[in-house]
Amino acid sequence: MLSVSWTVTVEPRRKLLRLAITGFFTPSNVLAFAQEVSVGIATLQPYLRGQGHVTLCDTRGVQIQSQEVVRSFSDMLAHPAARSRRLAYVVDAALAQIQIKRLTDRVDAAYFRDLESAETWLFE
Repeated sequence: MLSVSWTVTVEPRRKLLRLAITGFFTPSNVLAFAQEVSVGIATLQPYLRGQGHVTLCDTRGVQIQSQEVVRSFSDMLAHPAARSRRLAYVVDAALAQIQIKRLTDRVDAAYFRDLESAETWLFE
């Protein structure tokens, strides 16, 4: 089992929230991650000027999560402040992609195998 890790970075000029997650999360991990995401979004706010941000989430190395954790991630994504104009996931496992699709359920989300394709789609 991979240890849990995540990064949250912002690129204000591009209005981009860049996330990366790996491992098997607990609900408390999701809460800590969500808090860092909130800080990232708050950092972007002065640059948005009424336009929403875009999110790139690299999930390569993430494991299939428990139903409790899926609910925690779903709650996080449902929060209006966390919603982005577009959401691109980079995935490396078919089962993880299926689980992510179930919890995301958005028409403005897409799934890619590499970062370059995801970024191209976000900014087209």
